[in-house]
Amino acid sequence: MIRALRGRSGRPVKAASAAVLALALSCAGAVAAQPAAAAGEPHRLPKAGPSQTAAPKPTASDKQLHKRIVEAAEDVATTSEDPAPAPEQTPTEESGRTQTPFIIGGTETTISSAPWMVQLGYHDDATGEGYFCGGTLVAPNKVLTAAHCVAGLDWKTNGAVLAGTADLDDTTTGTVAGVWSQWSHPRFNASTVQNDIAVLTLDRPLEQTWLRLAASNDSALYAPGTTGTVYGWGLTSGADGAELSSKLRKVSLPMVADSTCNSAMQSVLGSDAFVEGSMVCAGTPATGTDEGTKSPCNGDSGGPLVVGGKIVGVVSWGVAGCTAEGAYPVFTKVSSYTWAAQPRIDDADLSFDGRADLLARTPSGNLFEQDSKGTSLTQRAYLSNGWEGISWGLQADLDRDWFQDLIVRDKADGKLYRSYLDHASGEFAWMQISTVWGGYKSYAIPGDMTGDARPDMVVVDADGSAYLYPGRGNGQFNAKIKVVSGAWKGFKVLGRGDLSGDGKPDLLVRDTANTLWLYRGTGKASAPWSPRIKARTGWNFTALVSNGDMTGDGISDVLARSSDGTLWLYPGTNKASTDLFASRKSLGTGFNQYNLLF
Repeated sequence: MIRALRGRSGRPVKAASAAVLALALSCAGAVAAQPAAAAGEPHRLPKAGPSQTAAPKPTASDKQLHKRIVEAAEDVATTSEDPAPAPEQTPTEESGRTQTPFIIGGTETTISSAPWMVQLGYHDDATGEGYFCGGTLVAPNKVLTAAHCVAGLDWKTNGAVLAGTADLDDTTTGTVAGVWSQWSHPRFNASTVQNDIAVLTLDRPLEQTWLRLAASNDSALYAPGTTGTVYGWGLTSGADGAELSSKLRKVSLPMVADSTCNSAMQSVLGSDAFVEGSMVCAGTPATGTDEGTKSPCNGDSGGPLVVGGKIVGVVSWGVAGCTAEGAYPVFTKVSSYTWAAQPRIDDADLSFDGRADLLARTPSGNLFEQDSKGTSLTQRAYLSNGWEGISWGLQADLDRDWFQDLIVRDKADGKLYRSYLDHASGEFAWMQISTVWGGYKSYAIPGDMTGDARPDMVVVDADGSAYLYPGRGNGQFNAKIKVVSGAWKGFKVLGRGDLSGDGKPDLLVRDTANTLWLYRGTGKASAPWSPRIKARTGWNFTALVSNGDMTGDGISDVLARSSDGTLWLYPGTNKASTDLFASRKSLGTGFNQYNLLF
């Protein structure tokens, strides 16, 4: 039987007999807590308002998280039915059972060479179940891993993440975090181990460097023969008595053509298990013993296969003992799933539930928040007053720390400012965005338009020229790049996240004829968009808001206010056509009482 083992145990582990194993191979949010103006802060910006709810608290104490990490690696594996089993398979040959040097054929490495590597520990005190997996930090508070490490388990209650150390269970020098929420691919199939990808949202941002996902057009990274590197703390052998490696290991593996892997795995397993497009192989054919084999093994599951500084694969499954002659280790092909995973990585909202929320200001300067409930809004919650001094506002997580920033223009001095969480003080503060002029006619922060995983800004000047400001990831921006010369006069830019379903953020542009155009992102600063696509006509709305995914399905949406004060939700479809949005839904009337929505 194939089993999706989550890499259990630093104690002796019983191998499944004669088996092919899958490797374990309400309302106010951040803005409500702003403090009084700091020294040097313009007095025109609002002071701190009353907090409706505090920022999310840690899901467990550090002591509890330490305990979970340690117990996860100490738990004894059993041969009982795994929570994520795969179908019965009959291998043509039983794999070798000799002792292996951790990641088979690998070498020890330092955490400084792979600072984004994290350990995932799960221990349920009630059942005694414990699992161990690897993962990759892909944003300060996001971890990419395998769905078979996540699906069916309550990571918020029983899980912990350890970063910043190459030593197994080193909670002294490493940094622990809890899990706030989990997402696994909705079509993850435990029987076939297909769609084996997941994202954990941590209960705090971490300081370690993070990695980017391979994009949908990164085909060159998968070219056969290209060298990739896999990392993990996997079991020391597929045999009884195996232990997790006490040190982080790595091994270099050449990428393998799908056809080659498919043929090889059919020969080894006697059936079709490799799914082209969903999976990818790397390495050389296993020799039948540890000697001469290079492969990840149980316990490496969820860890990354890295090529060119991007994650191209997630350790998913392999054969019994990891060394069956002719077999390859199999990885989830990340570029096929970036469209689904990236929105879960980029999400940021005021209520910390994964759905974008709305801010609304009255002419008197009172600021209110209405959180999304999917296809409706909560009752408004008063945040604070003093907001009459801003011309416009945007929500965006410029430093990717999970806490939504507010980017505003001060009417009095015409400059841009950002409200952000200062992690040193634990309070919100203001800073001037000194690198972007405040006199443009339209602004948008659609996301990462340049391929460096940092949110960027797009602006339009009075002459109709558009500029791209690449983000630095700290609230400031690099030198502007002209991307349109004089053709967008009077146009409005908007958009947040991926609208077309390819994993790259896109831009929406409304022209003076009220036609809405979709500019699909390319991820390249020199040519950030593909040719435009007409999305809608007759968009003569009095306000447009694009804060990302309002419905919680991972697809970006748009809010639009009509002249009678009705606020409409346009749910995204991920279709780059006139079907860009599904049928609109009313979110209520009376929104003309506000002179700013963002």
